This record gives sequence, C-alpha cells and structure tokens, in this order.
Amino acid sequence: MFPQLAYTYVLVLAATIMVLAALSDAARFRIPNLASLALLVLFPVYVYLAPHTVRWGEHLLVMLVVLGCGYYLFAKNLAGAGDIKLISAISLWAGPSLCLHFLFITAVSGGILSLGIGASTLLRAKMSKDAAPVSLAKTPIPYGVAIAVGGLCTLALLSHPDLIHPAV
Repeated sequence: MFPQLAYTYVLVLAATIMVLAALSDAARFRIPNLASLALLVLFPVYVYLAPHTVRWGEHLLVMLVVLGCGYYLFAKNLAGAGDIKLISAISLWAGPSLCLHFLFITAVSGGILSLGIGASTLLRAKMSKDAAPVSLAKTPIPYGVAIAVGGLCTLALLSHPDLIHPAV
C-alpha cells in the first residue's frame, strides 16, 4: 500500500506546484523558475514510484523537443520564458503518450482565458469614462494558468495508469 500512497503523494505535490505557478502568473505575470525546477527534480521520483514502467528516455526527448520549439517562440517574442520552462517541465511528465493531450488542453484553456480577459478588458474600457482606444494585443495574458490546467489534466490521467496503460 505504501508505494501507491507515495505515488499519489508525488502527483499531488506536482499538482500543488502547478497551481502555485498559475497563481504566481495570475498575480504577478511571472512563473518562478523554482516551480519548473521542482517539477524536473520530482520527475525521477515519479518514475521510481510509478506502478508501470516509465520510459524516461522518451519523456526526456519529448521535453527537449518542446523546449526547442518553445525557445523558437521565445526568440520570436511570441511566448514568455517562464511559460516555455513550465510547458517543457510538464511535457516531461506527459511524455509521448500524453504530450499532445497536454498541449491541446493547454491551447484550449489559453484560448478561453484570452477570450475572457479580452472581453473583460473591452467591458472595462466601455464602462470607463476614458475615451482612449483599447489595444487588446497589448493586454497581458497569464498563460501559466492555462499551462497549469493542461498539466493538472495530465496529472489526472497519470493518476489512473489503467486508462493510459491498459492491461494486455
């Protein structure tokens, strides 16, 4: 029973780190490096405690591909460094079997978040007496919130290994 409890504890700890990263991004538009680093350091513990075999080399390769693509987006000023580091760290956990799910859920969550913040910005501008035009392109979006939603969904799937690793 202890290994299952420890495995669950590691997943809850990873989830807590993701939530804290999201809260930090929402409050200050900054994702602490410590959050991404903690997820990276916690991953080998997850691999050790997992009730199934984790091909960690494949997970590492997925993370490096995501990091490379993210670096390109950062270099083009299309994404923040904290966002890229968090996405890369979570993609290590997602690995090849869940990475596309993680990225899709993150993208959908980010779209919903962007629409909500955009609508809120326009509504505030309309209610304001200031006649200055609103630039939605310059409205900051705490995308770490969407990344954390994708990460939490990934952890939820990892908490049920029978769903992603069915018995043969």
